[in-house]
Amino acid sequence: MPMRRRSEFGFYHVMLRGNAKQIIFEDDDDRRRFLALLGSSTHGTSISIVAWCFMDNHVHLVLADPKDEVSAALHDLAMSYALYFNRKCQRTGHVFEGRYKSLPIDTDEYLLQVVRYVINNPVSAGISSLDDYPWSSFPEYCGQKGLTDVGIVLDMFESAEDFEQFCREGSQPYDRKLEHDSVPDAMALPVANHIAMQLGYRDVSQITSLSREKQSAFLSDLADAGLTHKQIARLTGISASTISRRIREAEASRSL
Repeated sequence: MPMRRRSEFGFYHVMLRGNAKQIIFEDDDDRRRFLALLGSSTHGTSISIVAWCFMDNHVHLVLADPKDEVSAALHDLAMSYALYFNRKCQRTGHVFEGRYKSLPIDTDEYLLQVVRYVINNPVSAGISSLDDYPWSSFPEYCGQKGLTDVGIVLDMFESAEDFEQFCREGSQPYDRKLEHDSVPDAMALPVANHIAMQLGYRDVSQITSLSREKQSAFLSDLADAGLTHKQIARLTGISASTISRRIREAEASRSL
């Protein structure tokens, strides 16, 4: 299993998905239980909950984890909820699809984009408006009491109203690998360019002018975002075999 990529910034976008994409919440009682377990699994740690959203078959979390405690907390959360859910439904087997998925967040701008993306999940899925969906941290950002440490994000805005407006502007595609095995071909270029801008480059075409080390890291980030080696090759002009080799180099460097 790949090592979880560390964030120097201390923030992560995390997703837990139902095994074989099956539902993990049958009703609001299940959602309330998961939310309570999320609170208990992070209680007594340095972890702060920055944003969350519960969908029928998956959960999005944005977490601040300055002391690298998230793995233990999420293991406890997943195990506790699986025991509850299996007992309630009189079933056995895995509730979640393997280990949670996690991507590091390394800039304030990216953090805001991820938070907006998470909060807008029900809107993007076409199941609810922001105001009518109770199972996300958006109501907490609007003044409702809860688990979310809203100050981390709200301190970046002049007012809570400015943050609300920011969320209502919608979200851009990124972090596709958390929810999909690969990025659709039509989305490959915008996702690749989004990753490039996160890394401080104008667009994905700049990859060919980079040093070998930086190019390897860039290619690895593109793959982590859900792009296939074939898509990366088409966008960059780098052969698929070279892409595979460079990504292995980047992963080896990260494990040192």
